[in-house]
Amino acid sequence: MIDTEKVKELTDAAIKEQGAFLVEFSIGSDSRIKVLADHPEGITLEKLTAISRGIEHNLDREEADFALEVSSPGIGHPFVVEEQYAMNVGRLVKVTLQDGTVYEGDLAAYDGDSLTLTWKERVPKEVGKGKRTVVREEKIELERIKETRLEIRF
Repeated sequence: MIDTEKVKELTDAAIKEQGAFLVEFSIGSDSRIKVLADHPEGITLEKLTAISRGIEHNLDREEADFALEVSSPGIGHPFVVEEQYAMNVGRLVKVTLQDGTVYEGDLAAYDGDSLTLTWKERVPKEVGKGKRTVVREEKIELERIKETRLEIRF
């Protein structure tokens, strides 16, 4: 049986050594250890490899067999930890609120309790025909958010 506490300590140490942060950690009933890590400047394959080695080389397969998967969260993975908000300021995100409302815009600011989104929108002119472009802004408290995902701009 895998010692969950030991694996968590090894994971935390290996991640800290690389200057990264933990996004997700789990050990399945099939002894599959899953670690998702990221870095404020983006995680590299070298850092992920070092984290994997830092964990695997300190575990004994004779005690308990295991499978280890160390990776980055990836583009489609929802934000799980605050560091993901901080590192993605200035990027396009899609935010779904608890009530189902969806916003898509640039993550303009993040202060630990809330985030600010900005986006451009075409609205009818007050006088005459046609539309004009305005910049919209929405401040959203984290407790109202169901899910935030990074969006790709083409």
